[in-house]
Amino acid sequence: MRRLKRLHPINYSTALRCIGQDLEGRGLRTLDIISDSSGYIVLAGYQPPPAPMPVSLQYTPADILELDRAGHEQRGTSSARKEFVSLVQILRAIGGYLDKNQARLIRISNNEASGSSPSFSVEYETKEGERVVDDRDGTAIYDMCVSMYKQRRKVDHSAKLPSHGR
Repeated sequence: MRRLKRLHPINYSTALRCIGQDLEGRGLRTLDIISDSSGYIVLAGYQPPPAPMPVSLQYTPADILELDRAGHEQRGTSSARKEFVSLVQILRAIGGYLDKNQARLIRISNNEASGSSPSFSVEYETKEGERVVDDRDGTAIYDMCVSMYKQRRKVDHSAKLPSHGR
């Protein structure tokens, strides 16, 4: 069995969440994220997909760490999100899926979407070396986000439980 070499030291859930927060903060809604050896290249646009993507951004591992640190400092200071399935939550859930399956991200795009329901195409390499293109519609994305929410909530609750036997 071939071992996958991770391109980045940061897990995909964290990296994609940070990128999503930055894109949302900039008002970008259409995206194409490409993972390469130096980090992530993002082509993005302001209109709902499908749309032109005139903005080009690059995120290095150092940029992701800085965005993560800034995000930690801002947590609890903003008002609660009204939208459960935001770009941040979607990208975090996709990242969690990749991490859980030990896959290597190649590309994520929502620019093939049409209509009001979000749709993402995720291209990745499995731990066995198989290249996969996984198209996720709105329902599948919602399910991924709910699953990630439950997983994170379970971890948060177990961390808060008192330890007995001391």
